Amino acid sequence: MSNQIEIKIQATNLTPDSFLKAAESFLDIVQGVGKNTSETPIDWRVEVAEGSAILRACVANPSLESNKSIDAICKGMRSLRSGAKVVPYGFTQKEIRSAKSLAAVIDGNKVQSISFQNGTEPEDFPQTVVGVADAILSGESYSAFGSIEGKIDSLSDKHVFTCSVTDPIFDREITCYFQKQEVEEEAVKGFRKRVMASGLIRYGKEGYPTSIVVDAVRIFPDESELPSIEEIRALFK
Repeated sequence: MSNQIEIKIQATNLTPDSFLKAAESFLDIVQGVGKNTSETPIDWRVEVAEGSAILRACVANPSLESNKSIDAICKGMRSLRSGAKVVPYGFTQKEIRSAKSLAAVIDGNKVQSISFQNGTEPEDFPQTVVGVADAILSGESYSAFGSIEGKIDSLSDKHVFTCSVTDPIFDREITCYFQKQEVEEEAVKGFRKRVMASGLIRYGKEGYPTSIVVDAVRIFPDESELPSIEEIRALFK
């Protein structure tokens, strides 16, 4: 992971107002998530690449905490890009509004696209983020910490790693999002098995869980691995 994150604005006629709006929105995300995820202040530095519309936020003194913050920024932007109507880790409504403002700079005419990167290939940050941010900010659903149980019946690693857990009671699929690689790996181990996923659950208006940002996964043993009635009785003899 690089100690910096940058955005690139692809435009044919970038006005000062549009550039300033994008810059302010981007830096609000960087500073906001950095403050929300780090126990100590992060010393950011801002660079503008010469001859291009590239704005870069760099850490003057890289640390584990600054790396964690940059990772949260990237994962949060990926989550919004993927269409997940859940507040990403490290984000608050303030950063969601800034992400909406950044994506709104794209008009398909003068400003064609915005991308972000962190020492890897550029990743698109599309205009569709505006609608995703609106859905989150409108309060069309609510969140609460808790656990869900069900069977992991699908895995996806297209934009961000997700899986689906089918709730056996309501026969509904609940989309799971992850912030930690070790929890992702545990979910892979639990594919096609019954699990309990704990974290921040997002509920729809009707009161059913629709998604969860998973902090921990517990895999239940298969029925074949459970002791028989005879074996249980034998324990009490």
